Amino acid sequence: MNELKKVSIVYGATVVFSTAVGVGMTSLPIISTGMWFTLSVAVIFLTALYIVLAGALLLEVNMKYPAGTGIHMMVHDLLGPKHAFLNDCMMLFNGFILLYAYLTVGSEAIQFYFNKVLSIDLNHSLAAICFAILFGVIFYLPPLIISRFLTVFIALMLLSFLYISYVLALNFDIKNAFTPAFASSRPESTSLFPYIFIALPYFMAAMGFQQTIPMLRELYNNDAVRVYKSILLGITIVSVLYLVWLFVIMGAQSQSYMITSLSSGESKLENIVSTLSENNKVQALMYFFIQVAIVTSFIGVAKGLLDYLKDLCVTHYNLQGIYPKLLVILPPLVLSIFFPYGFLIGIGFAGLAGAIWGGFYPALMAIKSRKKIVGNAKDSTFETIGHSLSPKFTLFYSILIVLVMLLSLFNLLPNYPNL
Repeated sequence: MNELKKVSIVYGATVVFSTAVGVGMTSLPIISTGMWFTLSVAVIFLTALYIVLAGALLLEVNMKYPAGTGIHMMVHDLLGPKHAFLNDCMMLFNGFILLYAYLTVGSEAIQFYFNKVLSIDLNHSLAAICFAILFGVIFYLPPLIISRFLTVFIALMLLSFLYISYVLALNFDIKNAFTPAFASSRPESTSLFPYIFIALPYFMAAMGFQQTIPMLRELYNNDAVRVYKSILLGITIVSVLYLVWLFVIMGAQSQSYMITSLSSGESKLENIVSTLSENNKVQALMYFFIQVAIVTSFIGVAKGLLDYLKDLCVTHYNLQGIYPKLLVILPPLVLSIFFPYGFLIGIGFAGLAGAIWGGFYPALMAIKSRKKIVGNAKDSTFETIGHSLSPKFTLFYSILIVLVMLLSLFNLLPNYPNL
């Protein structure tokens, strides 16, 4: 029996989990301030359902093509060159923006450690370069080695997460989580509802993993069922982690305190960490926790983007293999150096682009491929649960995310309640 078939679904779930969980740990408590905890639970559930279906639809289409076939080739074959070009733009933008966000936050953590441990004041540009060099080589490794590496990092992240949650729970008041200040001042049941919409792109970006589908297929040697199980397990763990995280943070401090702390609009990591907790020990551990979360997501997203660029640059444009390797890291590094504190805005735009390439197009391709025999479709029996409802729901939710982000650009959606 091929050894790759013996790989546990835990390894695939690790890849999914590590790719999804990153700056969502800092961005979601901030962006959820308006709707607070109860509605955040509903958004997490809907986003998890959406992201699992979108990933399964992409897997379904990918299984109808030879192993190694990238998303560009599938979109080009099923929907034509114009759609392939738009999908390329959205996926590249999504990948670069996410890596840019990870680099900015990771660089701030590097600066923190240099200052506290070595008493060296490292500027942001050097910190970004150090982060890129330290962790940029890992995503060139084989999928199984990457997944094992990520497993160790995730174990460290979960241990620090448990301790942070424990300390925050010492000051926990369940009334804070379930009785937001805005709702008490305006008791009508729909008072928090509008604040759901602004959060949708951020939650989508905080759970996105679809770029790892080709890697997962390689990891499980074309066993679609095991890939799907690893996706389901990974997103379930992500959802539970986000739920617990939001619960302990929103129970440890009031909604009015969070809104007041965020009123300056400053998205620097130091300010966000201080907003999440006033405990110095927790703040120090949060830097470590965030750094590990950033590293794992950085590797997962970079690996997925590298696979995509290989398909695009080498297979389609016949370029040398060095080009995709350079393109993965250089654009986000340059952005991080010139725009060091724009990660929260970047995450929102990543959600918009991710909804197009990671939700809208997988649904369209699944609908098209079910009507047309492509690749080795006769040998593929995997079909996403829900049959025709799955692509319809995925299309609707993707369009909703895009509309929400466009409306927010014109300041037509609320950000925080006006207490």
